[in-house]
Amino acid sequence: MRQQAYQKTVQRILGIAFFKAFLLLVIMGRLYVLQVFYSDRYATLSDDNRIRTRFIFPQRGEIFDRHHRLLAQNVQNYSAILIPEDAENLEQTLKTLQIVLKLNQEDMTAIRKSIKQRPKFFPTVIRDDLSWNQLARLEVNMLSLPGIYIEHGFKRQYPLGKIGAHVIGYVSAPSALEAQGNKALMMPGAKIGKSAIESFYEDHLKGVSGQKDMEVDARGRLVRELKYVSPIPGNDLHLTLDEDLQRAMAEVFEEQKVESGAAVVLNSNTGEVLGLISVPGFNPELFYHGIDLENWNALLKDPYKPMTNKAISGLYSPASIFKIIVALAALQTGHSLHEEHSCPGYYRLGNHRFHCWRKEGHGRVNLYQAIVRSCDVYFYHLAAKIGEKPILELAKLFGLKDITGIDLPNEAGGFLADPDWKKRVRKEQWRMADTILTAIGQAYILSTPLQMAVMMAQVVNGGYKIKPTLLKGQNEATPLEKIEIDQDSVSILQKALVDVVNSPGGTSYHTRIREEKYAMGGKTGTAQVRRISMQERQQGGRKDAAIPWHLRDNALFVGFAPTHAPQYVVAVIAEHKGFGGMVAAPIASKILKKTQEVMERK
Repeated sequence: MRQQAYQKTVQRILGIAFFKAFLLLVIMGRLYVLQVFYSDRYATLSDDNRIRTRFIFPQRGEIFDRHHRLLAQNVQNYSAILIPEDAENLEQTLKTLQIVLKLNQEDMTAIRKSIKQRPKFFPTVIRDDLSWNQLARLEVNMLSLPGIYIEHGFKRQYPLGKIGAHVIGYVSAPSALEAQGNKALMMPGAKIGKSAIESFYEDHLKGVSGQKDMEVDARGRLVRELKYVSPIPGNDLHLTLDEDLQRAMAEVFEEQKVESGAAVVLNSNTGEVLGLISVPGFNPELFYHGIDLENWNALLKDPYKPMTNKAISGLYSPASIFKIIVALAALQTGHSLHEEHSCPGYYRLGNHRFHCWRKEGHGRVNLYQAIVRSCDVYFYHLAAKIGEKPILELAKLFGLKDITGIDLPNEAGGFLADPDWKKRVRKEQWRMADTILTAIGQAYILSTPLQMAVMMAQVVNGGYKIKPTLLKGQNEATPLEKIEIDQDSVSILQKALVDVVNSPGGTSYHTRIREEKYAMGGKTGTAQVRRISMQERQQGGRKDAAIPWHLRDNALFVGFAPTHAPQYVVAVIAEHKGFGGMVAAPIASKILKKTQEVMERK
């Protein structure tokens, strides 16, 4: 009996011993696997607990005008950031911060929300652009603010403010999608170009981020710096813009009380953009720290659309400006310059009357006189004779359909309908009425002010294609492509466009530049945005004051100067401001004169 009990005891002891030996082997095996096969991984995790990696944002390249004047600059900036994991008592740190930086309850709510949305090791910006007083208060209280760090960097400023916003653009924090896969862009304080030049040349301007690895103790306090990689600054940009011209353009729009519109000035021989403005503008610095909801809603709800760059994205009926193309198409197809048609104030097609802008008509006029006086009826006759095909082909050739390729994002292409489009989209046949309305730029046709400027430039430079650019030196080595067009026709058209402005019968004679060396030529346009009823015509029309703003006519003008050797072109749109010769032409006249004055200084 005792023998059996002894044997059972020995068996139990051996079982326990074998179990312990097996357990020890398992532990040793696991330790071996961890130390041999997973050593790198756990060493990395250990380093993550003791090493803080901070990205150092590079100084963004600055942007200059053609005379090396700053259009986008970097200024010194200090930020307070918090790493929640390093704070001994997060709530106590936040309460102390609120007192030190004098933060309101709204600020604190936003900070707490930001902390909750991020991992504890992820930095949160508490306050950007610290004043010297705030910086001093933080430095004095740093011992009672564990987890708080002060970072030195740069913020973006725009000397032109809202009058340069649509062409220079702005920088702001990247979205989650934009930051995806880029750790540096996920860090607080990261900024990227969001619009215009800042966005288009982002890769050129942004530079390369640096890195700083710091060893910290268990309480998050800095022990030593382990590694430092300097950031590489971004490259500067020199634009073709002239700061003085940009400011002058804004002043002219303000003088004329234009609520919404745009203008662009080009060198007609090189395509350089000397000035580009869209009215109204917006403050680009609103977006640097993240625009608040109130300001964002105000911009979105503004009926004058300040966030739209109307110079490159606004689509408008070119109205009588399109007569330049029609006249050129007529001359190209052998139409006689001296052929006359009578204008009684309307053109009859079947039972319908197509009216001229001049109610009493222009009498008998030839092509040259029809351009100078902008006679609609003559161009109705002309379009009916030559048909829509040569007109639309020439319009495409001169750039009124495709995008120009300017170095700005979100450029809109024009719209030119043809018989195929109408049949495919409208399920209707193209009619003579469509051709007639196309002749005065009022049918299925839309263009941007930039496209109109390019079209005019190619007319006055002798038929050479240009690509508008904002980057200085971009087009210097690029040979210009010649448009196949009769030079005699171009010369005739240019002379007529000079007389539009400088002949007593011209539609913008009163806005001419009186100094001979600065004299300009051009073409007015008045685009209807609503149909005028027969009753209105019989009653002499309605005054603008009686018509809602958005239903009033658009005023347009494209011009060039000087007349003896065209070098500069301008396109102007004044939305819903009435007759082109009364509003857009005076704006263009002042802009062209200023352009020549500032360019003489180069």
